[in-house]
Amino acid sequence: MVSKLMSIRTTFFLLIFLFPLFTFAQSIIPPLQFQARQANAETGSAFMQRMIPLPLEEREEEIYQAFAAGNMPDFLRETIRLKGTFTDSLGQSHELIYEVMPDYLAIGSNEDFCRIPMNPNTAQRLANLFGGSMITSKISDHIYENASVKLAPFFYKPVGRENESIEKFILHNEQIEKQKSEAMGQNGQLIAGIKKDVILSNRITNSPNKVVIYGWHQLNGIPIQPVYSGHVDWYVDYSHGIRLMNQQVILDGEVVSVSKILSDPILYTLLSNENSPMLQTEYINSGK
Repeated sequence: MVSKLMSIRTTFFLLIFLFPLFTFAQSIIPPLQFQARQANAETGSAFMQRMIPLPLEEREEEIYQAFAAGNMPDFLRETIRLKGTFTDSLGQSHELIYEVMPDYLAIGSNEDFCRIPMNPNTAQRLANLFGGSMITSKISDHIYENASVKLAPFFYKPVGRENESIEKFILHNEQIEKQKSEAMGQNGQLIAGIKKDVILSNRITNSPNKVVIYGWHQLNGIPIQPVYSGHVDWYVDYSHGIRLMNQQVILDGEVVSVSKILSDPILYTLLSNENSPMLQTEYINSGK
């Protein structure tokens, strides 16, 4: 009897000890994969100045190569974990945990960096390289709701094609940093309201060779930019931003890919506001 009681107690204590470890194990997803930044890597300001005279196609390749070589601030490498309860297409609730970059892709160091817009094909190549995914409009909204630093969108009146220029990218980045400083924001905090997101959408299939954008949330939470696919995919202006999420998420305690959820006829509404699953969960012109 004593032996049996001791066995029960041992089992009980083992369960108490192992349960948190089991739960933790269920919550592990592989982190985004980045190369280390080299000591002699260009600063953000030097890189941007070098981009000014380049034609679009060459510029996009330089952007890809810089990120592939690890030329990005350290604070972008530390993702933010967010959790929410989302409903599938049958009305069932699910717990979803996902990790997202705290800010938009930027080139340079912690001390000298510049957020850099790029076309969706370059962004998709980087997402695939890092083990990430582009976000959706639904995730863009959820990020805004949970952001630690919410800044008012700052926009420039169109004058010719100035808004597509590297000079305007630099100017807008400086404006964001000014607003962030005034709001006492810090690098590494989840920031929102500063850019339109380049997103995944069914419009990628329905409108090939287009970029789909959404967001630029105002302080009242309402985005300036509804889902829009009117620009060709090579079009880029200062307001566009690339914020990646981890391709792996935790759905009801199990690790699942963003692509699998978005293409599932029942689960897709966990990540999407659209009325059908996605046939295509990335920009198809991404391969080089």
